Amino acid sequence: MQSEDIKFYRSKIVTDTAENGGHIDISREIVSGVKFNLFPRVTSFERTNGKTRFRKAYMANRAAVAEPAFDASVALTVPSTGGDRFYIKAASSHEETEASLSTDGWTGGGRLYADITAGDTSVQVLFENDDYAVPAGALLMIKADSGAMFTARTAGEPQWTGNVALIGLASQSPDNFAASETYAGVCVELGNLEAKADNVTITSSAGTFVTDGGIIALNGSTPEDDWTLTFISSSAFTVAGAQAGTLPSGTISADYNPMNTAAGGYYFSIGSINWGGTWQTGDRLSFSTVSSAKGFWLKEVIPAGTEREADNFIRLDWITD
Repeated sequence: MQSEDIKFYRSKIVTDTAENGGHIDISREIVSGVKFNLFPRVTSFERTNGKTRFRKAYMANRAAVAEPAFDASVALTVPSTGGDRFYIKAASSHEETEASLSTDGWTGGGRLYADITAGDTSVQVLFENDDYAVPAGALLMIKADSGAMFTARTAGEPQWTGNVALIGLASQSPDNFAASETYAGVCVELGNLEAKADNVTITSSAGTFVTDGGIIALNGSTPEDDWTLTFISSSAFTVAGAQAGTLPSGTISADYNPMNTAAGGYYFSIGSINWGGTWQTGDRLSFSTVSSAKGFWLKEVIPAGTEREADNFIRLDWITD
């Protein structure tokens, strides 16, 4: 896969309400460098009175067919250039909304507080506050403005002095890094990004189906969903997804490739060769599809009395194996 195969998207619901978040909206890509494409403009009222808001985003693998992106991680490395501050954490599910967000586990990043010398086994990071989670064993990404970077697991709990965290590393720094041009962020580890179909269940006395590989999922267009195919005759079936709703009907005598128009590809693909036996009206085939995207949350905290910053931004960095 190529770096351009990794994309970021917003969630279907983007509001300052309890319903905020939920499933991915593949029609709303988050494009780097575009203002207000995830968080809105901070108003003068919000700067005066303070505001906390949340946004859910998805890191997605769009490599051809089902090539996996292994061990994907995303980190908030460069903090806000304004008076607000940002945090990041993994989403617990595609369904998760702001209403069910927990208060713990919010982490982030900051500028190095002291230079790193090759061979060092600790780093000092200046965060925007002292409430950022830096768990033992977390993956820490250190990246310079030049693009040079390395990752290391944290060793033990950090030692805080004000907003500066002294973080032990389980491995040595491979190079020198200047504090004036280097940032560090605690990674949100998302795991493998790979579309697949699983949990295939046959409800039939005589119908058969190839459960291992009979359903093809695609990175670019297969969503996170639960599907039910219900037979309306010995060969024809209806199709419904818990999230996608009703799709066009199909038949076991032809390949079934329902188009996900929003993504420009198939929801999934079932070859006619995978059907066997004798199917009857009322029989069902059910399965789940797993998206090649995984979600994470960002939290913006705007303290009361924050000054206006016209060119405010943050930087997210990501890695895959």
